[in-house]
Amino acid sequence: MITYSGRHLLWETILMFLGGNHSRRQMNAETLRPGFHRTLTDLAGTDEAAAACPDTCHWLLAKLPPSELVDFNARLMRRLFRMRCLESFRFGKEWLVAVDGTWLRTYKRQHCPRCLHQKQPDGSTIWFQAILEAKLVSANGMSISLASVSIENAEEEYEKQDCELKAFSRLAEKLKALYPKLPICILGDSLYACAPVIRICEAMHWSYIITFKEGRTPALWVRAVAAAANRSELVVSPKGAPEQRLSWATMLEHEGSTVHAVICEETALDGAESLWAWLTDHRPDRNNVSFIANKGGRRRDNIEQAFNVQKNGEIRLKHDYGSSENAWYNYYLLAQVAHLLLQIIQLTDLVRQLSDGARRDFVQAFHTMRNFVIRLHESIQRDPIGSLARGTNPGRIRVRFHDTS
Repeated sequence: MITYSGRHLLWETILMFLGGNHSRRQMNAETLRPGFHRTLTDLAGTDEAAAACPDTCHWLLAKLPPSELVDFNARLMRRLFRMRCLESFRFGKEWLVAVDGTWLRTYKRQHCPRCLHQKQPDGSTIWFQAILEAKLVSANGMSISLASVSIENAEEEYEKQDCELKAFSRLAEKLKALYPKLPICILGDSLYACAPVIRICEAMHWSYIITFKEGRTPALWVRAVAAAANRSELVVSPKGAPEQRLSWATMLEHEGSTVHAVICEETALDGAESLWAWLTDHRPDRNNVSFIANKGGRRRDNIEQAFNVQKNGEIRLKHDYGSSENAWYNYYLLAQVAHLLLQIIQLTDLVRQLSDGARRDFVQAFHTMRNFVIRLHESIQRDPIGSLARGTNPGRIRVRFHDTS
C-alpha cells in the first residue's frame, strides 16, 4: 500500500500471463532478475526500487473490487472501437458478440459459500468456479472480452443454484451499461434458444443468432423443419469447402416472439454429413441465408477456441493462481488483457511495423504462439523496451487487423 502503485502490481500480473509463468512461485523467481525490474517499471511508468513479490500482487487482487477491472477492460475495447481498426469485422452494421460460460477450476471440497457444486455419478460432489463471458468475435479468429459476470450462489440460503441463464440477464445489463450504443448481434449455443433470452435481446434492441437443436425446443423444431421443407434450397459449394444445402423458415411464433430458422445440411469432401441450425431475428432469404449461417452463426466457435487457449495454452487459467476473496475473478480479468495483447501481436500488422518491414507478419517471425511467448519471456528478462521498439514510437502506431474472411 505504501511501496507499490496499483499500476506496478497490475502490470506485473499481466506480465506473469504474457511470459508464460504458470504459477506465482515461478513468477517470484523471475521478479528477482534485474532485467525484469527495468521492463516492469518502464511499462508501468513507475520508479520502485525493486519488483514486488507476487504475493503482494495477490493481496491487491484479493481486495480489489472486480468492477474496477471490468471497467478497465471495457476502456481498452472502447479505445479499439474509436481507432476504427475493427470496422472490417462488422456483421452488416452490427458486431458479433458470442456468449458462453466456462468453468475455471474445480475443488474436491467447498471452497467458499458462493461456490457452485455438482453431484458426480459415483456419488461424490465437486465444487467449481465459473464465469459467463461475452466476447467480440470476428472472421480472422479473434475473440476479445467485452464483459463478464461470475456465476456463483448467494451467500444466504437459496432454492436453486446460479446458472448461465440467470447470469445472462446480469451480463446483458452490464453489456448495455458499458456499451450503450453498440449495435450487437448475440451468438449463443442451444442453451440460449429459449423465450427469456430472446425477450432480453428484444428489450436491449440486440439481434441474435442462436444454435437451434431439436431437444431444446422440440415443438418449434418440428414446425421449423416442416416450414423449411417448402423453401427452395440453395447449394453453396466454395472451392475446397464442404457442400452446403441451406433451407429456412420464417415468421415462426415462439412464446410471444417472432423468430426465423436457418438449417444447414453439410456434406464434407470425405462424404461425412452434419446438420447445423440457428434461430434468429434476421429474416433469411435466398440472398442472405448463406451470410447468416457462415458469417454469423458459425462464428460462435471462436469463443470456445478462446477458452481452450486461455485454459490449456500459455495463459493456463486452469491453474489456481489464488482463490481468496476477489482474487480468482481478478486473475481471470487480467488474463483477458493478456490475451488481448497476444491477439494484437498475432493478428495485426504490428510485427511488420515494429521490425521496419523485416518480418512480414507474426507467422514469419515466430511461427507459433508458443515460440513467441518463449521469446517474449526471454526478452522481458534481458532487453530494455527501447531496443525492442527499434526506434518506433508506439504511440503513433495505427494497428490494422488482418482480415482472413
